[in-house]
Amino acid sequence: MKRVPSVACALFALGILGGCGGSAPSPSATPPTDAVVPAAPTTAQGSPSTGQPLQHPVPNDQPADQLATGWRYRIEMTAPPNDNFAITTREFYLFFKPDTSAVHFRIENRRGVAAKILWDECRFTDWYGRQSKAVHRGVTYERRDMSQDITWIQPNQMYADYLIPVDILNDPQVATGGGQRTLLPTDLRAQSMVGKTFSCKLVLGSANEDIRFEFPCVFKIVSTYREQ
Repeated sequence: MKRVPSVACALFALGILGGCGGSAPSPSATPPTDAVVPAAPTTAQGSPSTGQPLQHPVPNDQPADQLATGWRYRIEMTAPPNDNFAITTREFYLFFKPDTSAVHFRIENRRGVAAKILWDECRFTDWYGRQSKAVHRGVTYERRDMSQDITWIQPNQMYADYLIPVDILNDPQVATGGGQRTLLPTDLRAQSMVGKTFSCKLVLGSANEDIRFEFPCVFKIVSTYREQ
């Protein structure tokens, strides 16, 4: 009779140990089949405003002192002299920036009436003093001798474009590459350009035909250096 409690106690103790001695199952290293695995991050390249897929990487804006490739130029605006390549009047604010491809410009109309760019009256003078017709963005070799449509700039509106001499447009039937040659050489010939000047003239008119504005700008090549 005395051994029954001992056996009961032993069985009770084994029951406790059996319930506490088991270890929790280790989590599987493989995610369940219904788990959502995030995709690897990608760098957005941007897309055209039309929503079409991008065909080529978006080019970065060139630094102010990096002009095309090969040889680089340091250029000053000597007439009217301005370190910022700017012309400010009561009617307009203009900013010019020449590089090896064109003379880029931006204009803001500060007048209360619309202004117009008279492209056919704009001129370009190279470093040999030769003057030629200036053309702007969109003019092709086939259209080089045609009249250029007027561009209107409304009050307080800004407009950006460029000027190039018509002579550097390429004949697509003969030339290879892009639609135009470089304005300034980017090979060893660049060294001979130091000290030379070239100029352009932007001509504006008024909507009411009462005023004509001419903005001639002269640029001087101060130095050249090899791209590293």
